[in-house]
Amino acid sequence: MKRAKMFAGLLKEDLKNKLWLVLLIWYVFGMLLFLFAAKATIPAGEVRSLYVGAGNTSFFMAMISLGILMGILGFPYLYSHKKADLYFSLPFSRNQLFLAGCINNFLIFSFPVVICKLLFFKLSLSMGYCKYEESVTAVWISCIVLIFGWMFLYGLSMLSAFLTQSTGYTVGMLVLLLLGPSGGFHLTEKMMKICIETFYKSEKLDWIKGYLSPIALLKNATGIEEYTDGALWNLNAHLPYILFLAVAAVLLTILNGVLFCKRPVERGRNLFSFRFAEWIVRYACVLLAVFWIVSSLQIFTRGDFSAGLAVFGIVCGVPLVHGALNVLLSFNIKKFISGKWHLLMEFVLMFAVLGIFSVGGKGAGKFPDKDRTESAAVVLTALGSKDEADEVLSNMNLTGDELSYAWEWIEKNCVDEQSLPGPGAETCEMLVKCRLKDGGVKYYKYKLPWLMVDEFGEIFNGEEFKEGTYAALRLDSLKYYEIRWSNGMETYTLDLNDEERQELWEIYKADFMKLTFSDIREQTPIGSFTFCSTKNQGEATGYIYPCFTEVLKILSEYGIDGNKTLKDYPVHKIVIDKYLVTEGLLYDVRYLEWKKEITDEESIAGLVWNLCYKDFCTDYLLNNMDTSMEITVYYRDSSGKTVNRASFMINKKWNMD
Repeated sequence: MKRAKMFAGLLKEDLKNKLWLVLLIWYVFGMLLFLFAAKATIPAGEVRSLYVGAGNTSFFMAMISLGILMGILGFPYLYSHKKADLYFSLPFSRNQLFLAGCINNFLIFSFPVVICKLLFFKLSLSMGYCKYEESVTAVWISCIVLIFGWMFLYGLSMLSAFLTQSTGYTVGMLVLLLLGPSGGFHLTEKMMKICIETFYKSEKLDWIKGYLSPIALLKNATGIEEYTDGALWNLNAHLPYILFLAVAAVLLTILNGVLFCKRPVERGRNLFSFRFAEWIVRYACVLLAVFWIVSSLQIFTRGDFSAGLAVFGIVCGVPLVHGALNVLLSFNIKKFISGKWHLLMEFVLMFAVLGIFSVGGKGAGKFPDKDRTESAAVVLTALGSKDEADEVLSNMNLTGDELSYAWEWIEKNCVDEQSLPGPGAETCEMLVKCRLKDGGVKYYKYKLPWLMVDEFGEIFNGEEFKEGTYAALRLDSLKYYEIRWSNGMETYTLDLNDEERQELWEIYKADFMKLTFSDIREQTPIGSFTFCSTKNQGEATGYIYPCFTEVLKILSEYGIDGNKTLKDYPVHKIVIDKYLVTEGLLYDVRYLEWKKEITDEESIAGLVWNLCYKDFCTDYLLNNMDTSMEITVYYRDSSGKTVNRASFMINKKWNMD
């Protein structure tokens, strides 16, 4: 009983020293609550999860900031020898001092965050932003995730403070712990791209990065980058990350407790509390810095792997980084060439890791055998679909005959060394995703000679390929959608019921399935449909080609001339900006070469036939649109009263003269 009272007194005294922290946290969350209460409506582009769900951006940033601040300043007396002696002379063990500090900090953060999240929820209900039965679970989960996230960051910051003996080194150690893993994974991907010619990405590496990179782990656990309603936040998708975050937070707390008890009170000549901390910093910094030098040399000179350049980068980089670290760790420039045994071990480490990359890369890019492949996805990056390449790879699933043909075509045109492009040859990029029968997934990237592109038609004609490439073809029910038609000059929202929208989409899909690869290369779209969700589930764009006879027919029944293009509008001015692009060391340089304004009717009439609305030219690499020209057309709409302007592109075959 007496011990309990003494510990309660310790908690009380510790809390008195942190009243400023209590006021700060209540002020931060109170201001967030006040700003939200002042909103009359939801700002454009925001969704409910930003208010009641785990993906609240404001609470996420507050969690990070307060976790770092409270971790570094949780035990401020550690930075002063006199204060540390005073605290450690109290009739309490180090375990009790550590436990008291952690309990108070936990309550100081968790109590306000739960209260403010519940008040946010109450305000959201009263304003009609969400429903109780839809969002109450998301609110409590968000509280739990925020508390675990704070514990994780608090633990990392506290670990940085325990391993070092000055504020500056504490901040540096924290930066290394937070961003070092992310930088390491980024450099690993760069080296794999350099060493493995066909490397695109690795699901295993992405999986590891999602757990072991602190910032990525926090994002995955909260779903901060998901643009979904709070009620649609899927716990199953984030539960593994939440559990890993909770375990990591608990283990960090235990580790910090052990270090707190072992940490020396006296401040030695070394600014690290433990010798192993200096070794961690030294070898981690050498590994990151030298491999950055090696990868940069490869990229700026060759772009692919060169053993000579890699050895040169290590031989020059290791001594340079080693010396810089010696100076930073000792604050003595005379120590630049000290630590010869460390220098030797750093060379051994760098050459060992380089050997792993170079040797492992030889067999990693091998294309799998046909009998090991269950399904595949293929992306020709020159083929525009308004979807990111990774989206297409995840949505496409070639099986059966389509898989057999795609596999044979890739073997013939991409894997066969005789068909690979020579130096200086014009190429386009192809991405391949193979789902293996053993559950594995492999990604490949190939440079495809333009001469081989013509043979891509058989893959393009497949139904599974088209549905995977174009989001508009993957729609199922259009019950909660509206359809907008546009030809670039005018846009109309079609007044259709559920059955008519479904019918129009089925007709569009049927016409698109007849589209051939040669049509894509020879024609440019004359219009588009935008299928917009009325339930905030995004939109999909589908282009209309001149050969879509059934689509054009049904549009005419709705009173829309689908064949109407720029030539059918009164154009009174065309402005052409011609740019010259030169290749630079880091990026291409683009500057205006000449500018021309066309106003005479005869020249305009001859030019409008060759122009295509810029937003429709997603396949400009295939149909040879001139990207060096920016063409602005000033025209009048169907009523003839409003002057509009739009951007267009023109085929490279067009001669300005």
